[in-house]
Amino acid sequence: MVPALPLKGAFSSRRILPKHLKRPPACGEVGSLQPSLTPSPLFGPPILPIAVGILELAVGFLAMATPDAFGPPVYSRAGILPRFAMAFVLGGVFTLLGHALRARRQHRIALALAAAGAVPLIVPGALAMTRSGIWPAPLLGILLGAGAVVDAARPVPAGEGRWQTVPSIAVVAAVTALAHSLLALRWPALLRIPASAWLGGQRLPVAGVMLTAAAALGLGWAVPRVRSATQVAAAAALAAIAVGLVPLGRWLGVVTYGLLAVFLASEPALRAMMAQRIAERATEPTAVTGYELATEAAAWGFVSMIALAGSIETQREARQALAALTLVASVFTIYWFHFRSVRRAELIHTVTGSAAYSVLVAILVALTGGARSPYFFIYALPIVALAWTRSPQTVLVPLTIPLVALITESTLMLRSGQAIEFVLVVTIPRAGGLVLIAGFSYLLARRNLDEQRRARTQHLQLQAVLAHMGEGLMTVDARSIVTLCNGAAQALLGAQDEIVGRSLDDLLPLRRVDGGPLGWSDHPVRRALAGHRVPWERVMATRRDGPLPLAISATPLADGQGGSSAIVLLRDVRAEVEMERMRDDFFFIASHELRTPLTVMKGNLELAQEAAPEGPLRKTIAEALTSVLRLIRIVNDYLDAARLEHGTLTVRLEDGFMTDLVRQAVETIRPDAERKGLRISYREAPDLPAVRMDVERTLQILLNLLGNSVRYTTQGEIQVWHEVHDGMVETLVRDTGAGIPPEHHARLFTRFGQVERGLTRASGGSGLGLYISRKLAEQMGGSVVLKHSAPGQGSTFVLRLAAAR
Repeated sequence: MVPALPLKGAFSSRRILPKHLKRPPACGEVGSLQPSLTPSPLFGPPILPIAVGILELAVGFLAMATPDAFGPPVYSRAGILPRFAMAFVLGGVFTLLGHALRARRQHRIALALAAAGAVPLIVPGALAMTRSGIWPAPLLGILLGAGAVVDAARPVPAGEGRWQTVPSIAVVAAVTALAHSLLALRWPALLRIPASAWLGGQRLPVAGVMLTAAAALGLGWAVPRVRSATQVAAAAALAAIAVGLVPLGRWLGVVTYGLLAVFLASEPALRAMMAQRIAERATEPTAVTGYELATEAAAWGFVSMIALAGSIETQREARQALAALTLVASVFTIYWFHFRSVRRAELIHTVTGSAAYSVLVAILVALTGGARSPYFFIYALPIVALAWTRSPQTVLVPLTIPLVALITESTLMLRSGQAIEFVLVVTIPRAGGLVLIAGFSYLLARRNLDEQRRARTQHLQLQAVLAHMGEGLMTVDARSIVTLCNGAAQALLGAQDEIVGRSLDDLLPLRRVDGGPLGWSDHPVRRALAGHRVPWERVMATRRDGPLPLAISATPLADGQGGSSAIVLLRDVRAEVEMERMRDDFFFIASHELRTPLTVMKGNLELAQEAAPEGPLRKTIAEALTSVLRLIRIVNDYLDAARLEHGTLTVRLEDGFMTDLVRQAVETIRPDAERKGLRISYREAPDLPAVRMDVERTLQILLNLLGNSVRYTTQGEIQVWHEVHDGMVETLVRDTGAGIPPEHHARLFTRFGQVERGLTRASGGSGLGLYISRKLAEQMGGSVVLKHSAPGQGSTFVLRLAAAR
């Protein structure tokens, strides 16, 4: 029940929580992701629910303490307020709890509590108007209850327009003033003031005062700069009505109009205090704000228990004392949870809050039977609440107060002549129980302190690691919302504003390296959120200052709540891209210069092979010719890749049939397959439609796919067949080779993207075949994809080309 949660020793934002929790978490800092609760500077948090809660508590207090003080004979004859005393208290508690939830954006529960809290105002107000015929104060109560419900239902802030920022309490005051003036002018009998008094001069002045208040509030709505002054002026008019009702004994009207005037005049100052408290709460971890809310609920439960004790008390003096205790506990709870600034809080305030509630409990116990009170168990709540502080010894404060009260009561009992055995039987079990609870709370506090120190140490270590990482690091939740990032990531994203809490898709739009769109299934972050580990991949990020080549890696991460999240690593690869460009230029120039001598060597070797006799010399020439042909293929691959990169390689599209091309490619590859003991088969499709293609480049793709299958298959067979789906003719090539591990799938279609790497790789090839094949297929409006591959299960590649229309 101690409400000093964000204080030193109880989740203090100064001493316990890391520095980043004093503000919205910045990049590089570990924080609890919460929606920003900082209110609009114009609208701010609504004051009306606080005013309604205090009004209900005040009416409940008066109804408990002096049930005959509400204007006899009408109210005593109606018998309304005494009957609803406890309901008013509970209504105030519900309204204030709903406001506390509302500040944390829990809409549905807050709206339900606000509706429950409005019932004691609306129902008795309606009964009072129908039974007693008095309209002003009941009407105001109905308006206040309805306004609290509206505040709980509408969004915060409601808007930034001139009329959208009008405080709801000002709206209620204006409607009340207009209604009161209308009653005074048109139906004065409903005011229950003798007509002769109105003719004597009260009717028109009252109507004028209320109309003046409504006009002042209207001026404040139209001109926001003078809104505070107009609210003070309107509050003065309402206060004048409250003062005028004092001689008439209309205490309900005095309380209702008086509190409305006070809150209307002080609304700007109270709103600023509440806005500061809500903004401070927004920087606290979710666990702290949740525990604070639970503590406030326990405090209001304590207030309700005091009111219940007062409502069933038969002695007038004790009932009045309990009513006063209810009011004091309510005001203290409202101040402590809604207006006190956490920034200036220290451990002493935490202990002060615990001590204050312990004193209130001591008064309740003393008024309801002392050590034999049925409410003695409430002493344990302030003790247990301090179990979460950083100072375990603070539990002595709420323990000392009830022990002193027990000792004092025991001394008085002994002096009054009570037997010592009776005194010991009453006091020792209760004192022992409190000591046991305090000991248990001390052990909890010690454990909590050790865990906080360990967590802080780990947090500082993590902060140091993140701050000194050269690579950008981010974590995202299942919706791709950034929950953590370091400074390197913010620099790579080129973001000037806060990144945490924003969508990574908006911050980092990704495309393929060649500028093409990145498919949903190819997106590295989405693949990680789906549970797949993504090794380093090259992508192109779109920033405000232009495209940026990045290497990105993503790892799935369980969030501990049954959801999915991911760790994303980013690396700037501009230097690597520049080195690759220089390498490509070198290969392009070298390959271009090598083509002429290689062509000459090929021609000479072919002539020599034709002229050479059978024997060792002819075999040597054949081996040399094979090597030269392989060099020519590699050089052609380098040149094709360079042309594709520079956009100088073009295709000539025409309609043709895949059957003849596939048959030609299969027959070309068959000798190589048979030398390795492999079977190669082609299932022709009789009704295969024509496709749009470049015949030469399509044959090149087919030879690349079949050549790879032969190269990486040691036994078994290679199958080729066709399928037609959604206007695309698919040519599938399946082998029974070693297969490709999933972590290498994404690298297959990159330049030099081979599974076997380094000088020790067993297979030949330039590593450009699949890269060139995909690029050529895309230029023809198709694609080359890996349909299936797994270690020991072979691979299936698919060439897709659009059917001719």
